[in-house]
Amino acid sequence: MDSDVILEKTGLVSAKPPFVPGLKRDGTHTNPLHSTVDFSRPEQMRVCFPVLLDGDLVMSTEHLGVGYLVSILRDAGIDCLVVEIEDDAAAIERIRQYDPHMIGLSLTTIMVSHATQFSMALRAALPDVHFIAGGPLATFLGGRLLDNPNWQFLDALVRGEGDVPMIRYVEAFWTGGDYTHIPAVSWRDAEGQIHENPLGKPLDDLDMLPQPARDQFESHNGKLAYLRIATTRGCSSRCTFCNAPHAGNKLAPGKLWRARTPEKIVNEIDELYHKYNFNTFDFVDSTFEDPGGAPFAKDRIRKIAQGLIDRNLTVYYNCCMQSKNWSEADRDLLQLMFRSGLEKVLIGIESGSQRGLDRWKKKSTVEDNKRAIGLLRSCGIYVSFGFIAYHPWSDFEEIRENNAFLNDFLGHNLRRYTVRLELYPGAEAVTLLRMEGKLHKDFDTSLNPLAYDFQDPRVLRLSQASALLYGEKYASDFSIGKEPAVFEFETYDIVLHTYHSRLQRFCLDNPTALEILASAEEQYTALKRQLADFNYELISNITDAAEQETLTDEYVLSQAPVVENFFRDRLNTFKKVQLQHGIRLHRAGINVREIQYSLG
Repeated sequence: MDSDVILEKTGLVSAKPPFVPGLKRDGTHTNPLHSTVDFSRPEQMRVCFPVLLDGDLVMSTEHLGVGYLVSILRDAGIDCLVVEIEDDAAAIERIRQYDPHMIGLSLTTIMVSHATQFSMALRAALPDVHFIAGGPLATFLGGRLLDNPNWQFLDALVRGEGDVPMIRYVEAFWTGGDYTHIPAVSWRDAEGQIHENPLGKPLDDLDMLPQPARDQFESHNGKLAYLRIATTRGCSSRCTFCNAPHAGNKLAPGKLWRARTPEKIVNEIDELYHKYNFNTFDFVDSTFEDPGGAPFAKDRIRKIAQGLIDRNLTVYYNCCMQSKNWSEADRDLLQLMFRSGLEKVLIGIESGSQRGLDRWKKKSTVEDNKRAIGLLRSCGIYVSFGFIAYHPWSDFEEIRENNAFLNDFLGHNLRRYTVRLELYPGAEAVTLLRMEGKLHKDFDTSLNPLAYDFQDPRVLRLSQASALLYGEKYASDFSIGKEPAVFEFETYDIVLHTYHSRLQRFCLDNPTALEILASAEEQYTALKRQLADFNYELISNITDAAEQETLTDEYVLSQAPVVENFFRDRLNTFKKVQLQHGIRLHRAGINVREIQYSLG
């Protein structure tokens, strides 16, 4: 049987994709991202992309999805401006002076409050400009978002990947044409009626994509933590808390997981390395070794790593992995990746309890997670991980299992003990909470990621009170004024590992330097153990009080300055150790300043 017929019968591809200008009926085209519309008459079309600096855009502001759209639209002859939103009023004035024809917003749940306020103000300043949105919120809510009274500033949105729908939409907008033929678009007509067009087939060949525009990197004069790189799209997992495109929530017909060829990826890194004299990259793939750690997937990343080495590129990179896909048999591959520049891996651990992992439909077991953490660290790779400490179904047995796991593996990071589940529209967890009556009735309107009830009110009390360790402002809206030492240490811990990792690579042939570094690492490990012991005792006391219903805000607030002083003291000690060993390395003939400069 023909493979397309098989896919059609399994529901992974639509039988008759909607008609798209420039595409054949079967969805094929030499390049569906191209346009034949003249966007220079009667004037050049202008599209502005405001970028809200929330979520993972705080540490490094580059929005890769926006970068791809800007590149595609510019190739079609459209003028584009990317504006980072640090001060709302100043950003609105800059956008107003640009005088765009269209505003493109990318929306995630974490930024919903800010996005609503900013966009309403921007709409008031530009009443005649067309507003279109994309991103996870737009994807899963579709027309319901357009119908939401808080989101009346929107004219349209794109569900799923926006590359092809966006260029088709601006064609129709500029020529006064018909929006009904454009795949994956929800839109409001002149009479206010909302329409939802069928989903189209996403781009199969990711090598067709142009390199994303790097406006944000250039606007920061190259002073970002890293440049982002996408080597794949889609995810083979089914995590119940996640609304990113994955195997459990097929957002569009067609192939779920797709990959760019290793040569294309290495070429992009090579070009960026030489164009910007910049060497640090973040691979944004949901799982770098997807799909499922299959042999061909491991071969793909082996070719990327070897390609970087063969081109003699001194680069460094981060990626995400799944624990179940890595064992001692992969040590040689991990060592190759380390030699090619791998510095940090993020693992979606989420729980130290097998019950918790089963609830989130994680494919990895507790033992998988322990094995992977040990393996990666033994290869010199920094391990960070996602974690859900408190959620609607938490009980105190599971909480204590989580606390014990964290104490053993990332105990020096206090915030991992206190992370609360956030809800994302489209995630299976939202459906389950709705069925159980735990989802707040206003969730569909407010989109508040914490709009749910706990089965044990004592856990709610624990989750609310523990947030006070970082201050009352953080507990109320998850924002901070002056950065607490806990937060500062989290960043410093990664920077310190990066510094040592690069020194070790630089000093591989210098036994004296390696001995100095080993001595420093021993002291760092002892200091981290002090932090872990402090955190575990603190969290255990708070957990016990919550279970016994004696936990008060006053008690937790009284501990906040104790936490601040303890972390501040240890942070200063870390820096003293780093300085002392830096002096020893300098005396041994190592140019430490050169290594520090390479960190940006």
